[in-house]
Amino acid sequence: MDLSLDGKVAVVTGAASGLARAVATTLAAEGARVGGADLNEAGVSAVIGELDGGSGSCRAYPLDVTSRDGWRELVGSVERDLGEIDILCNIAGPAPAPVSGHLETDDAEWHRQIDGHLTGVFLGCQTVLPKMMERRYGKIVNMCSFTAHGVSAGIPGYDAAFGGILSYTKDLARFAAPYNINVNCVSPGNIETPMTQGWMSQPGAYDRVRERTLIGRVGQADDVANWVVFLASDRAQHAVGVEINVSGGQLLS
Repeated sequence: MDLSLDGKVAVVTGAASGLARAVATTLAAEGARVGGADLNEAGVSAVIGELDGGSGSCRAYPLDVTSRDGWRELVGSVERDLGEIDILCNIAGPAPAPVSGHLETDDAEWHRQIDGHLTGVFLGCQTVLPKMMERRYGKIVNMCSFTAHGVSAGIPGYDAAFGGILSYTKDLARFAAPYNINVNCVSPGNIETPMTQGWMSQPGAYDRVRERTLIGRVGQADDVANWVVFLASDRAQHAVGVEINVSGGQLLS
């Protein structure tokens, strides 16, 4: 399907690896001009360098999503280098601590999850929205998770952050829709990425994920990226406040 993204300017956070890298790659393949942002400057520069191929249509930027000043600097740089932002994909966020639990989670881990996921989404949307409202056009896709529905155990900060993103996405969608801005989110299940590689490589873990996935296979980054990019296109112009669950049926198992 031609998503008609030629020339659209898209910002993707967390683009150095995993789901965000797949999103940036798919957007570029569909003709978008991609600004990839990440705390890992070397990593995002390498990824965007591969996508750009010397054309100047993709650029890499450093970004701490928890910094309002960082967001302001990013938006200014993207507008200068690539043009006004049409699409914002909020993908960045930290993995939960290896040892967690409702009684074990300390203040630092709680705030790391809430700030790295929920606050990062809030700051990104709040920074990008004014120009989108002026132009009366924009697409915002937030990365959520099936954990927003309480299906995991023992990672309260992570779960709460995504529960907040789900609610915030719907609330923002209601506000932004009259300005012809679509705000939606995608909620993956357990997807095979560098972030999940550690625990999925433990004995039996991969097989347990596959058994809980009704479709019979473990999800890949492209399974998620395809939905993100679809929601970022005008093909999804009637989608407002939608959550797309991409878990292969895990949410039902």
